[in-house]
Amino acid sequence: MKTWKDAFIDYFRSGIKPGPQSQGLQSPRPQSPGPQSPELFSPIVTPLGLEVEHFIVRADSKEAVPYSGENGVGRILEEFLALYPGAQRIEDEALLGFITDDFNITLEPASQIEISLAERCQVPAIESIYKDFSEKLKAILTKRQYELLTVGCQPVSPVDSLQLIPKERYRLMDEYFLSSGTGGRQMMRGSASTQVSIDYYSEEDFRRKIQAAHYFSPALKLLCDNAAQFEGKELKTHLKRTDIWRRVDPVRCAIPDNIFDPSYGFSDYADFIGEMPPIFIMEDGKPHPTGRKTVSELFQYREPTKAEIEHLLSMAFPEVRLKQFLEIRVADSIPLPKILAYCALIKGLFYSESNLSYAEEQIVNLTLDDILSSEDDLMEKGWRGSIYGESAASFASKLLDLAASALPNEETHYLDVFRE
Repeated sequence: MKTWKDAFIDYFRSGIKPGPQSQGLQSPRPQSPGPQSPELFSPIVTPLGLEVEHFIVRADSKEAVPYSGENGVGRILEEFLALYPGAQRIEDEALLGFITDDFNITLEPASQIEISLAERCQVPAIESIYKDFSEKLKAILTKRQYELLTVGCQPVSPVDSLQLIPKERYRLMDEYFLSSGTGGRQMMRGSASTQVSIDYYSEEDFRRKIQAAHYFSPALKLLCDNAAQFEGKELKTHLKRTDIWRRVDPVRCAIPDNIFDPSYGFSDYADFIGEMPPIFIMEDGKPHPTGRKTVSELFQYREPTKAEIEHLLSMAFPEVRLKQFLEIRVADSIPLPKILAYCALIKGLFYSESNLSYAEEQIVNLTLDDILSSEDDLMEKGWRGSIYGESAASFASKLLDLAASALPNEETHYLDVFRE
C-alpha cells in the first residue's frame, strides 16, 4: 500500500505537462527585445489560468452587499446565471456559482464573486472573456446602484459584520481561524486577490518556477498593491493583504523554510501538506471537523483518494500553491488593465528559459529572511523601499524588461501600465 506521501507525490507527477522539447518545440530563450520566433510562443506551451475576486458594494457608500435578501448577491447570481443558458449550477444549500465553457463563477466566504477563466495562452483571449463577464455583471449591478470593486481589501464594512455565505466549509474554517491567529476572519471576509496559474513540465521545472515565484514575489506584490482603505480606515502602510495573510495560520500560509534548497521537489511540498491540519475532511458527502490533527496523522493508515488529495491541497494557502499546476497568489484584486499586465508579466517571466535561469542565478545566496525583510521594507515604505538591497523601482523595472524580452511583440504593450 502506498503511503499518504506517495499518493501526493504521484498526484503532483501526474500534473506534469508535455513541455516544449517533448512537442518538438524550442524552449523560449530570448536574447534581447525584438521580434520573436513564432515557435517560441506556441499556444501549447504558454497556458495561463486566471482567477479574480471582486467585492460587490453599494455604489454610494461602498458598503458590502450581503448574500441574502431581495437584492443580495444570491439573487444577483440567479440573474447573472440566466444570461448563460447552458451553464451548470453550483449549489450547496443555495446557488453558489455556475460553470460555463469559458469560466467558472464562485463565491468566496463573504460573497466576494470570483471568476476563474479556462486556460488561455494569449493575453487578448483573456481580455475578451473577462470583458464580457464584467460588462454583463456590471449591467445587473448598476440597476441596483451597486458596484463591482477590484481592490485588495474590503474598503468600508467591518469584517466581523459581514455575513458568510451558506456553505458549511466556510463555517468550519471561520471557527478554526478564531484560534489559529488574528487574520483569519480578515482574510475570509475582507480580502480579494488576483491569481495566475502556470503549468510545469517536469519536477525540475516545478522547482525552478516555484523558487522563481518566491524570488519575484516582493515586486509582484508591490506592482499589484491595491488597497488604500480597510474597514473604513485609510491605510498608512502598504501590502495590506500580506499583513493579513501573515496572521492567518502559519502552518498553512507560511513560505517553507527550505524553499530555496537546490533539491526542493514534490516530496518537500508533500511534507508541507503533511504537517498541516486540514480543518475538515469529507465523509459521506459531508464535512467532518478534524481539529488539530495533521494530514499525516489522519492518513497514517490509509492512502487518500484523488478527491481527498484535491480537497487537502485546497486547504493550504501558501503564496505559491502546488496542485497539478502552480498558482501564483500574491497579487491584490486589480482592475482590467493591470490584470492583463500581470498576465503578460507572469507569461514573460515563467515561460522563458532564460528568465528562469536568471532567477536561478539570483537565489543562490538568497534566504527566506531576505524575502521577509524585503517585504517588511515595502510594507512600510512602498515604492521608497528596497528589494534585496536594490531600490524597489529598479528591481521591478528589471522584471518588466525581462518579461518584455520574452513576450511576442503584440503582447509587450500590456506591461506599459506597470511601467507608468
